[in-house]
Amino acid sequence: MIPWVVAFAEGFATLAVEVIGIRLAIPVAGSSVILTGVMLGVVLFALSAGYWRGGTLSARWDREKTRQVLARNLLFASAFYGAISFPFEARLLDWLLGFFGLPMSIGLTAGLLFLLPVYFASQTVPMLAELTNSSGSAGEASGKVLFFSTIGSVAGGMITPVYLFPLLGVTQTSYLVCAVLAAAAISMAGGFRRLAFAAASLAAAVGVQAVMAGPADRFSFDSAYQSIRVADEANDEKRVERVMYVGGGRASGLWADTGESSFPYTLAAERILKANMTGRVLVVGAAGFSFPRDVARYGGVERIDAVDVDPAVKGIAETYFLGAKLSGKIHFLPLSARYAVRKLHRDGNRYGFAFVDAYFGKGIPDELVTTEFFKDVRALAGHTAINSIMDRAVASAFARNLLASFREAFGEVWLVDVRPEDTDTFTNYLVLNWPAEGAKRWNGSGTVYRDDRNAADRDRVSLIWGSE
Repeated sequence: MIPWVVAFAEGFATLAVEVIGIRLAIPVAGSSVILTGVMLGVVLFALSAGYWRGGTLSARWDREKTRQVLARNLLFASAFYGAISFPFEARLLDWLLGFFGLPMSIGLTAGLLFLLPVYFASQTVPMLAELTNSSGSAGEASGKVLFFSTIGSVAGGMITPVYLFPLLGVTQTSYLVCAVLAAAAISMAGGFRRLAFAAASLAAAVGVQAVMAGPADRFSFDSAYQSIRVADEANDEKRVERVMYVGGGRASGLWADTGESSFPYTLAAERILKANMTGRVLVVGAAGFSFPRDVARYGGVERIDAVDVDPAVKGIAETYFLGAKLSGKIHFLPLSARYAVRKLHRDGNRYGFAFVDAYFGKGIPDELVTTEFFKDVRALAGHTAINSIMDRAVASAFARNLLASFREAFGEVWLVDVRPEDTDTFTNYLVLNWPAEGAKRWNGSGTVYRDDRNAADRDRVSLIWGSE
């Protein structure tokens, strides 16, 4: 029974490590298929090397030595993950991005921090197959071990983001994964010395992560969908701004002394809505709910439907960011944006104003920049505004292609630079389908993003981390 439990634990831990590694990188580099693809590629390479080496070594040794080395490998992986990989990943990736592009930085980070422990942990599978091959059938023994290891991987890949992150948070989940590996090692070899070493490894992991932790936030939570932080930050004038971070990007802001919204793009969107007053408003991407809260005060607004895929954001925003319950005018729909806009249309809803605020500083949901999505929004709303961070010159492939996609759906594109006085490389633009006050028409060209041919993620990475 013990070998099958150990195989399950190794598979569980390996997939959990992949999920944790990706999540820890998102606040630094943003969510992208490049991040996921490179991280998975490094882990799979380490797995393949570990399988090969573990099979070669276990074929040479007797059963007792194989058991001892297997236990040692799992303890090493547990200690390495807890004391080095997890605590240092974000800082190493952030430092490497100063010298290399995103794919290279992720590859180097994953290689330095995950290649070795995954390599040693993955030797468990062939070693267990050798230990359990009592009938002389290597195929049967390997099949059983791989079955339990794969079932463990399924559990690790599903349970970690869906249940463990919301319940324990990323840091506590990383401790749990280290404990699972340590327990598997002890069950194979036993002994007080190994138990003491495992306990010392977990203590070291906790200590290192405590030392590496940044300044305390007002609130921090890892939901099933994203990392959410609320922090009070003083600006150059010593005024404190309360910022809600989602996935590593500044999603919403307000002044701590007055509670009023502080982000220029939010204030610009509110002015545009006030000048085009309507009774029903749709907001896609609720974040800190600062925009819905503010426009709910307008006498002419009767109902605001706020869509966000993460059901946790409303309670967090009310308790830790806004500090007050939202108006009864605001109806929260915890649904994915693509599903929500189609459902609202099927249900016969119609809005005078739609505000799409689902884009953030270090990543982009590329399914929300296609012309198909924009057409779905057009079917719901008369006036539509989207917030997007782009290069100020609107010359990058990402900016041009996004605007071309919007134009194909709506017919025309108007831009409002919400911070015209700044000279930053990147800025927030409000993209409109009508000539609101202060908007300038965009007449450029680009390649339309479509559901079946969508390079938005790649173009976004090139814009933020490349040379554009």
